[in-house]
Amino acid sequence: MIKKTVLNKTNIKTDSRKINPGDVFFAVKGAVCDGHEYICEALKKGASAVYCEKKPASLAKTAIKKIIVIKDTKSALARAAKDVFGDPSRALTVHGVTGTNGKTTCVFLIDSLSRALGGDSGFVSTVFIKKTGTKLERSELTTPDVVTLNSILSEMVSDGKRSAVLEISSHALRQGRISGIALDSAVFTNITPEHLDYHKDMKTYLYDKARIFENLKTGGAAILNADDPLVMSVSREIPFSKLVTFGIREKARVRAENLRFFSDRTEFDIKAEGVGTVSVKARLLGEYNVYNILAAAGVFFSPRMDLNAIKKVIENFSGPPGRLDLAGRETPFKVFIDYAHTPDALRNVLRALRRLNPRKLICVFGCGGDRDRQKRSIMGDIAGKLSDEVIITNDNPRMEDAKAILWEIEKGMAGKKNYSIIESRKVAIQQAVSMAEEGDIVLIAGKGHENYQIIGNKILPFDDKKTAEEALEKMGYG
Repeated sequence: MIKKTVLNKTNIKTDSRKINPGDVFFAVKGAVCDGHEYICEALKKGASAVYCEKKPASLAKTAIKKIIVIKDTKSALARAAKDVFGDPSRALTVHGVTGTNGKTTCVFLIDSLSRALGGDSGFVSTVFIKKTGTKLERSELTTPDVVTLNSILSEMVSDGKRSAVLEISSHALRQGRISGIALDSAVFTNITPEHLDYHKDMKTYLYDKARIFENLKTGGAAILNADDPLVMSVSREIPFSKLVTFGIREKARVRAENLRFFSDRTEFDIKAEGVGTVSVKARLLGEYNVYNILAAAGVFFSPRMDLNAIKKVIENFSGPPGRLDLAGRETPFKVFIDYAHTPDALRNVLRALRRLNPRKLICVFGCGGDRDRQKRSIMGDIAGKLSDEVIITNDNPRMEDAKAILWEIEKGMAGKKNYSIIESRKVAIQQAVSMAEEGDIVLIAGKGHENYQIIGNKILPFDDKKTAEEALEKMGYG
């Protein structure tokens, strides 16, 4: 049982390194570290109480008095956070977004639609957090821990925001980072193989993603991709009180028809069941972005849905940073920066750029270290098939041997001759830009909005877009 009197907004801690005298430490087992191993450290730093699932083997008598053994520290932490911050998700209209790809774009779209249709909105995404006013703060995680998340939502409430949009990763769902956060809607964009080093198999990955629906408020809406069979299989397992489907090919409540793709826009009709149809000219490119738009529109589906207001927002929306982000402007060729770091995302963005009929499509990409080794050769195969020229380079090698990662990507290029390997990402980007000619498209994929590169245990400043624009300037393009 949690004693409310010992807890406040500043003294709940799960990181022993951040303990100050009087703080309360919750020993939580995470994906990498187990907080139970740091109980003694927390006590040495002056923790007034420690909530844990098992006592350390040996403790001084004075320390034993501070130990409170409970069945589930994750659940207890979530209850404590919700309590001390005043259950902020109940004071807001909260939309959650999960899926393998498209989450960040959907979050930014839903935020824009929320502001247009229902007042001020905040959000938490992989790229930025917006909690007060319009100020954007860089994110450290896609979904922060449950204490930080409640704190952020509490600040949104104090700032007068009416709604919040949360990007929710499968790791966060499995680790209980949104426990107790009540959602008015939950969007499931799509699911393709990713993070299987963590989830082990697709069945578990799907199950972990579907945990988002456990957080729906009574009457809350599930927004599902009708064209993704695995996503739709969730609807056969969970009796949703409100189900909104979106799609292009299958019958859906929010559907896109008459798609037309151009170099600077995508045109299509949005048909909302029982409401009507509206034609839009979106600034976002590619079929995959049509799905993102439909998913965001689905959040606002109702018999009174304002399609014209939604159309206006979509047509003025330019996308989040690092998602088909154009580097430079007055150039005879285009250079795009994109976060695509999964096989499906890379395939989607390359196909979208192919639709623009470039003279030559040049792709620069790598794969992160300490993550999903099995996807590396798959991404090499995709890049080799859909690009005219490929430069394989470093992403965030982390603690892995960078050359070994490049070699694993190269396995997917077997039989192909349209690639080269340049270990330095900066040199690879410079090479791709310098070799581009009029009518070409260069795609720099994998890192998108990130302004750093992780090599070994060092986090080094690095920005794909800035590097590309510096290369363009050297060529005389502003």
